[in-house]
Amino acid sequence: MFRGVTVVGMIFVNNPGDWGHLYWPFDHAEWHGWTPTDLIFPWFLFIVGVAGVFSLEKRMAQGAGRLDLARHAFRRGMTIVLVGWAMAFYPFVPFLERLSRLRVPGVLPRIGLAFALGTCIVLAAWKKRVFGVAAAVAGLLALHTWILLGTGYDLTPQGNVQRAVDLAVLKGHLWKNAQGWDPEGIVSTLTAIATMLTGTLTGFFLRSAATVKEKVGRLLAWGAVATAAGLLWGRALPINKNLWTGSYVVFTSGAALFGLGICLWVVDVLGWKRPFAFFFTFGTNPLLVFALSGLLAKTFGLVKLTDATGKVVSLHAWLYGGGFSWIADPTVRSHAFALATIVFWWAVLRVFERRGWFWKL
Repeated sequence: MFRGVTVVGMIFVNNPGDWGHLYWPFDHAEWHGWTPTDLIFPWFLFIVGVAGVFSLEKRMAQGAGRLDLARHAFRRGMTIVLVGWAMAFYPFVPFLERLSRLRVPGVLPRIGLAFALGTCIVLAAWKKRVFGVAAAVAGLLALHTWILLGTGYDLTPQGNVQRAVDLAVLKGHLWKNAQGWDPEGIVSTLTAIATMLTGTLTGFFLRSAATVKEKVGRLLAWGAVATAAGLLWGRALPINKNLWTGSYVVFTSGAALFGLGICLWVVDVLGWKRPFAFFFTFGTNPLLVFALSGLLAKTFGLVKLTDATGKVVSLHAWLYGGGFSWIADPTVRSHAFALATIVFWWAVLRVFERRGWFWKL
């Protein structure tokens, strides 16, 4: 359910009818600060870490060694990276031109890299478990904070160290090449891994012998403490998704703990699974729907049609103008399109779910 809520949120904010008309909760903070939208990506990395504990323990019980598990994590992580690159490369033509400016960082490449490296850290610290992973989180946050603040750079959009590193290594292959900027840059990968590892620590706790109600209580308590700590730290080191600052990691992980605690209470204590089946449908095929929705949105922008006035417009503009023009408020209209996109993908995934089709890498 938690993963489904996260994926629904991700698709909703990625598919408005008009990027110029958004309510503030459904748009990213421009630089410092946060909105609810800024919780989505770290929540996905967090739940990757949680689920990873269950997967690793299951495979170990079947006789897999840590080296085999590290190889498997690396293969899976790099496959996710390749899927992300394929999405960025689409529609593949003109081949050489698109290849010359292919975006190397991205959402799926970050998830794949964080999963592969984070899992290797977990396996290396397996005998120490909680202590080892907690030490890794603290070390990554400390290292990243020093890189941001102790290397002579500032925290402005133009003067931060992440931009400098990305321009030195990936110039021409970033999200905003003209500005030389990418929110999924190299330096912030360190703290993205830390976000995943906070999920790993949560997974260790969920596998403990505590009762479900005890788990819910502790998740909510830890979530409140971590959220408050992140906000407090943010007074010194601003909460910033673009830089993935340490305060952002602590704050969003605290919010994820709180959100997961609520899901655990609703599903495992109250037994209200059926009313939230909508989110379970998305949670069982997260990577599939993310990839397909991204490719479809790109296709809608590439296909050109002629509207009623004779103007050549994209398929997205044609559908949006023709199907949602009856809604007077432009912001409501924009989000209505996003909601329709969610309903469409739910219908597709429901077919997959009924037939037992689950895409796993």
